Amino acid sequence: RDLFTTAFSLASVLTSGPVDNNNQAASVETKSQLISLTNNAISSKDNDSVLDTIVWDAPKKVGLNSERMSDAINDGLREREWFVTGQGLPELFADDFSFSDPQVSVTGIEDYCRSVRRLFDQTTARCEVICCSVTAANTITVLWRNSGKVNLGPGGGVELKPYVVTTTLRTDQNNGLIVSQKDTFDSDVLGLLLYQVPALRSSLAGPAAAPIDVLRQRCNFETCQLTT
Repeated sequence: RDLFTTAFSLASVLTSGPVDNNNQAASVETKSQLISLTNNAISSKDNDSVLDTIVWDAPKKVGLNSERMSDAINDGLREREWFVTGQGLPELFADDFSFSDPQVSVTGIEDYCRSVRRLFDQTTARCEVICCSVTAANTITVLWRNSGKVNLGPGGGVELKPYVVTTTLRTDQNNGLIVSQKDTFDSDVLGLLLYQVPALRSSLAGPAAAPIDVLRQRCNFETCQLTT
């Protein structure tokens, strides 16, 4: 399943209160009425001004080969965790960068970063990098552990069952910049829902992802895949 797909599906179950149709996430295209409704609910949350300090039109770092771009992504993610914080490095991304899954499309690195900043609770959400490697021509794979809360539902949000995400980044073969991103993972909506009930976590919600140190020990760093 895809990250935004599961988050929005979870929102359809847990979101309450009126929808603010005048506060849409910029450049987020939703592909069904249900997903549009839940996206509005997420978009109604205030965005953190920390993203306003980022120079979104910074000069691009063109000409990096895949290995150097992978190193830049790895270092940046370990420091800034922008898959959940939104504190991206726009100089590494093409102007036409896109994120897409079957339910949501986001165009532009700034709009992507602001979308994830709204989605994830900034006091608890973590993006812990397990692996970041070049795995094919013009392809960088990032394996990371996602945990913490998302800003959905009543009260203090929804706590995620920790899970592992595979992010596939494609680079432009001419200038080396990142042009697209796709996130996939093996978690499920039912497991995330059951995880909200502490008494059901061990018996019905299924196992959470192992701690980051254990995951790194199990990782093949050439393929960015976990061994059993």
